[in-house]
Order: sequence, then structure tokens, then C-alpha cells
Amino acid sequence: MKSKVVVDALKSAVGIRQRCLYCCDSRSADVDHFIPIGIDFTKAFKWVNFIWVCPECNRRKGKRFPLDPTGAPLIIDPTQVDPWDHLILDTATGYLAPRFLDNDFDPMGEATLDVLSCINFEAVTEGRKRVIRRYYEAIDRILESSGSSTQFAGLAREVREDEYGVSAWFALREGAKEEKFLQLRKDFPHCWRKFVRLALQN
Repeated sequence: MKSKVVVDALKSAVGIRQRCLYCCDSRSADVDHFIPIGIDFTKAFKWVNFIWVCPECNRRKGKRFPLDPTGAPLIIDPTQVDPWDHLILDTATGYLAPRFLDNDFDPMGEATLDVLSCINFEAVTEGRKRVIRRYYEAIDRILESSGSSTQFAGLAREVREDEYGVSAWFALREGAKEEKFLQLRKDFPHCWRKFVRLALQN
């Protein structure tokens, strides 16, 4: 259920904010055939195979489309899969890395970051860091003001303006265990619940 909500939020963000579904950093000016025509020409005109992306991600991906031994795509399709299932966020650097599963890295996370290396270009990670910093500042204001609704409005604004999908990281994933977010959850559970609801809608 959580994954479907996050995927739906990503689709909505593309329509409203016109952001690339891969990097979330640039304007989605291109249409990518998720499964390249060179691999399956029958999907050339299938709407479900179209993804709004930026020119940089589109060029990087091109015809590169690794498959697993069963023939399933190893690139994350963010319209069908929650990227946070396969990626982790280093909030200190804004850098995305593949999840570590058992004794190896998540193959979808690893393949996606290999093909779409621009997801971790400095300009993109700096954008994520700015969003993360604004979340920390908004949480600090709530904690300092004893959970005032005025200060919560600032956090709500950050969620609405979050173009990188970081709100889901802090509300539903490992980011929820960071000190500031744990304190918000403990001291002001009503604010925490509202934050999670907003993150699910974003």
C-alpha cells in the first residue's frame, strides 16, 4: 500500500511540477520509452511505456536497459515501483545508493544508478541537500515553538514544495529514525501524523 501511494505521488508531481521522473531535478522535457524500442518495438506506441524525463536522463539511458536472468528490467520504473524500495538516501550528502540486501547490493538500485549516474551529479545532490536542510529547519521551528500550528504550516509548505520526494524518506523510511524526526514523533504525535499524511499525498 505504501509503495502504491508513493508511486501515485510521483506521477502527480510530474504533472504538477513537470519534473523528470528519474532524477526529479530537471524539467521533464522528453518522453522516454521505458522499455527501449530496440528491445521491444511493439511497445513503441504503448502509453504505459512512456515516461516524462529530462534530456540528460534520456540521453544517459538511451538503449541501455539491463535485464535480470529472468528477463525482467533492472532499471527502476518509478511509475510502477517505489524507488525507496531499492535506494537509500544519505541525508548528509544528498547522495543515493543501492540498498544492501543480505550479502549484496540491491540489483535494481545498482543498475539504475549505473545507467542513470546523473541522479548523483553534484547539482542534483545539492538540490536534495537543500530540501533536507529546509526540513530540518522546519522541524526545529516546531520543536522550539511547542508544536504550534503556525510553525507546522512551515513544514507543510516544505512537503508541498519537495520536488525530490524526500518527504517519503523521512515519513516512511529510514529517515523517520533520524533524531529530529524521532523527537517530533515523540513530543508532538499530532504533528507527526499530519506530516505523514501530507508526505503520502505529496
